Amino acid sequence: MAEIIVIPNQQTPKVPEIEDIELFFFQNIKQLQEFKDYACTRFDAAGLAANQVSLNDYRFMVRAFAFKRFYDQEAVWRLIIDPVITEYIGIKEIKCEGCLTWKGKVIVAERSRAVRVNYYNEIGEHTIGEIYKGFEAQVWQHETNHLNGVEEQVEERSFIEPKPISVGRNDKCPCGSNLKYKNCCLLYI
Repeated sequence: MAEIIVIPNQQTPKVPEIEDIELFFFQNIKQLQEFKDYACTRFDAAGLAANQVSLNDYRFMVRAFAFKRFYDQEAVWRLIIDPVITEYIGIKEIKCEGCLTWKGKVIVAERSRAVRVNYYNEIGEHTIGEIYKGFEAQVWQHETNHLNGVEEQVEERSFIEPKPISVGRNDKCPCGSNLKYKNCCLLYI
């Protein structure tokens, strides 16, 4: 396997969107597998964007990230290719997140409680409109920001995360929908 390392202490550059998905798979299948194999060795991460790492001393600029899910306590890494968040759902809150790029620091970012996404899997199947909630939604937002070159707010680990928004079930939802919380963003917790 190629030597892969996380590129430290820098904002990740934007990765171009894929225009020809079949050509992309044909040209990048070996690198995609190496990237996924490397992600599987990272027990300290729930996601890893391709532009956070180097392969053979050159920038690996494919629009992909590996995402860890847990099925019956077993960690399973999935390769997500050309991900697009089509909808941010629910209340947005400030979150502090660890990041392999910023060792010993935290990223402070506004995150929605759920997201609707489109993507290709590692064999080229297209998924449209899948919803991720909670921590998984947070991982999707974090990693797609890496891919899109979004500059993140990086703080010392001592930064104090704001308390979560507290809303009663029958209160008006803070997202601005004019619905009761129980009929709106509570559905995405």
